Amino acid sequence: MDKKYICPCGLICTDCLFYKPEIYDTAVQLRDAIEHSQLDIFLEGIAKHESWKAIADHLHAERDEMGNHLEKFRTFSDFMHVLDGLVQLRCTSTCRESGGCSMGGTSHTCDAAKCVQSKGYEGCWECSESSTCAHLTFVKQAYGETIHENFTTITEHGYDAVQSHGKNYYAWQRKRNM
Repeated sequence: MDKKYICPCGLICTDCLFYKPEIYDTAVQLRDAIEHSQLDIFLEGIAKHESWKAIADHLHAERDEMGNHLEKFRTFSDFMHVLDGLVQLRCTSTCRESGGCSMGGTSHTCDAAKCVQSKGYEGCWECSESSTCAHLTFVKQAYGETIHENFTTITEHGYDAVQSHGKNYYAWQRKRNM
């Protein structure tokens, strides 16, 4: 794997859910398509004014059935707000490129990256204290064995040998996929 995708703490940007372009590009496309067509205004208006009753009568459909389909759009603006939030979460560059995680479009340098920089290391795997380091507590909890596996791979085989963990990246994913 290209070194630019491997964070100093051992995380892999391309496996991170905040870095997946397909998620955020799709969210942008969906948001833009809904806004361009004004589907949000249309469906929310139908639901709020219970116009679905007139639609049901016109189509000779059951009002309850039509209501079940359309009433949920009363709060369509909430969905659009969540969609905007999702678009804004996108990580825009790798940790190595920006000096920290750029989730939300702003780079934030964690203590592990600061420590690595201060010691002149490429990553935590070079440090003899990495197995007990408090700077890695969060990533070890959130990512489980992924960190240890990445450290071992980098140390024994180099950056090019690091592989994507796919849907077994986060600790919760490993538990679900067992």
